[in-house]
Amino acid sequence: MSDLLKQMKDDLHKAMKREVEMRKNDTCSGTMYEVAIAVKDLVRSVISMFPEIGLKPDKANDDDTIQLLKKYIIGEKTRLLYIDKHLTEDMVKGLSAKDLNKVTKKTIAKLGNGLTNMRISIAGSYLPKEIGEAEIIDWITSNVDFSKLNNKMQAIGMVKKEFGQAVNPVLVKNIVESWM
Repeated sequence: MSDLLKQMKDDLHKAMKREVEMRKNDTCSGTMYEVAIAVKDLVRSVISMFPEIGLKPDKANDDDTIQLLKKYIIGEKTRLLYIDKHLTEDMVKGLSAKDLNKVTKKTIAKLGNGLTNMRISIAGSYLPKEIGEAEIIDWITSNVDFSKLNNKMQAIGMVKKEFGQAVNPVLVKNIVESWM
């Protein structure tokens, strides 16, 4: 089982205990209670998503868990688009699934970090810190000999293999293309 998923399950158990204690004390409101509920919802949601990628949670690695956390965040941000009325039924009525996906991605990108809630923040706290451009360039400079590659784009795979989910593949692609 993924170390990350183990941590999330541990947090789930703590949140469940915290919720029970708060209910016993009749303090079912406030930030601590909301955090406990958010952690429970998040972890349960992510665990329930493993069949979508063809895995049981106990067979998953950290990259699988990170992939699902990112998917969860996108789903939660999409939900917020409608709750906060950044998108309305009238705005998306008649759009194909492909066009709706484009509009959703564009709106999420436009709103950036302003589109958040407690669940998104908690999910984001489980994600590894994204590797920056300077670190990627340093690694490529030190570890990639472009003369030995059939195609310079193979460097993208090398970087992704080294850094896993902590690297933005679009950023890596742009960096590698700048070497061409």
